[in-house]
Amino acid sequence: MFGLKRNAVIGLNLYCGGAGLGASGGMLRKLDIKNEDDVKSLSRVMVHVFSDGVTNWGRIVTLISFGAFVAKHLKSINQESCIEPLAESITDVLVRTKRDWLVKQRGWDGFVEFFHVEDLEGGIRNVLLAFAGVAGVGAGLAYLIR
Repeated sequence: MFGLKRNAVIGLNLYCGGAGLGASGGMLRKLDIKNEDDVKSLSRVMVHVFSDGVTNWGRIVTLISFGAFVAKHLKSINQESCIEPLAESITDVLVRTKRDWLVKQRGWDGFVEFFHVEDLEGGIRNVLLAFAGVAGVGAGLAYLIR
């Protein structure tokens, strides 16, 4: 039982660690995951993401990213058998606690619409062309002033 609480505390520290998940490799190494029950202890972290009652796509992505980060760690310590239970645990938390919100947002279609960016490449191209045009005009004026 102590191991379950310990994993939940470490998981919360990983989630709440202001420096981001990438800087928390040391915390991941402290996770003591040897079986499915140990993975289930992380569900406390997953529920904590929404503990203030706020649900949005950013938090959903955070939860899934947290799971991916832990899954990568599990693979690195040869605990691949715990990855599927981890994914099931994340899915369970989302379906059990956020089903209505996800349906209201139209699921992944809503996610794609929320994060959709209009032709980013075209925008960058336009900025570069405008810069080149201004630079060309500036060079032309400098040549004429000489």
